[in-house]
Amino acid sequence: MLSKHFTALAAFATGAVLAANQTGPYHIHITGKTDKSIDGYGASYHAGAAIEALVYVAGPANGTSQEYYYDYLSYDPATGEVYQPGYIVWQLPLVGSNETTYVPEALTIESETNWASNVAPAMFYPGNASGAAVSFYDEGADANHSVYLTGRDDSGYTEARPEQGPGPIVDATNWHLCYQYVGGGYWYNTVSWVFSLPPSNPTCRPVNLALELI
Repeated sequence: MLSKHFTALAAFATGAVLAANQTGPYHIHITGKTDKSIDGYGASYHAGAAIEALVYVAGPANGTSQEYYYDYLSYDPATGEVYQPGYIVWQLPLVGSNETTYVPEALTIESETNWASNVAPAMFYPGNASGAAVSFYDEGADANHSVYLTGRDDSGYTEARPEQGPGPIVDATNWHLCYQYVGGGYWYNTVSWVFSLPPSNPTCRPVNLALELI
């Protein structure tokens, strides 16, 4: 189980200088929900200027293109306790004349890519302005580090629903692998979010995402 408290020692052990509300690095383990042959890891592939797609790669993870961090949206500065949700972040390397600097890019669900589709690829853009606030199970019986998004279930709404109150909050894991064009026209097998089932893209296969501390 990942601890909800972390110290400078943890940052030293990972070989990275972490922000006060950041943990990692992690690999993103991708496994099939129905197709058990899917067992690999996410990797950041070029998809445009300072834009990357989260692409599936079979086999073990290897290299910095497959190392990610988790930035919690809030934490208690007095105790170090962090609170979900947060952003999955990839550090984009920028090689200069004297040194390499890194630009944090938050995972984004690119819902405006194709209005004729219900499939949205997972992309990385500089900053976190459009980042997806995701959570992962790190406590209790479900401490498998699976990544999920939280939303409100509106499947029971009727015209009288306002009198009954809003629908319940639920954890959603509509992650899929789908072959599609992303960014500036790159064809990848990308991690994607399907807003409603079934996916309009027939290549999509349902998967689980989990964070594995390196």
